[in-house]
Amino acid sequence: MLREGQDLMRVSSIFAAAAILATTAPPAAAQDYVSDRVVASVTQDDLVAVVGALGHQVLEQGGGDAVFVVAQADGALNYFLFGTACDANGVSGCQGIMMQMRFDLPAGTTLETLAKANDDAAAIKVWADFEGKTLGITRYHVLDGGVTMANIRENVNVMLALAAVAYPIAAGEE
Repeated sequence: MLREGQDLMRVSSIFAAAAILATTAPPAAAQDYVSDRVVASVTQDDLVAVVGALGHQVLEQGGGDAVFVVAQADGALNYFLFGTACDANGVSGCQGIMMQMRFDLPAGTTLETLAKANDDAAAIKVWADFEGKTLGITRYHVLDGGVTMANIRENVNVMLALAAVAYPIAAGEE
């Protein structure tokens, strides 16, 4: 988690490194990842495979009915992938993926900085829980009709790249 007072260069460096990692060749841990496989729903194994294909580390994962992973990019930046709409309407697996990052709430975050961040990076949602002191960034991916595993991976890349744009704005640093 990022703490108040970290300078913009450190935040930008973390996000830039995450973006670079996301475009490198997948490690052996991604052996179940097949980029052109089309899925209309995902399982726990699919989420783990996407994280592996990004070259990121799985820190924690769900079990049983809980379909999620907590992953780490660049050895410092954590994000979450949650399966949603699971085992619904006669479809096994999860038909959506909530992608999320959470940070300690920067002192400069206001409703105005959140609005600007959302305007400047419209493909993600930037939000704050002022009581809980949390700044969040989310991207929701619906798998309607099926998407490739590469499409899911690239949606994670989009979230990570746009977070680098939105975080400093939401934090009131720009």
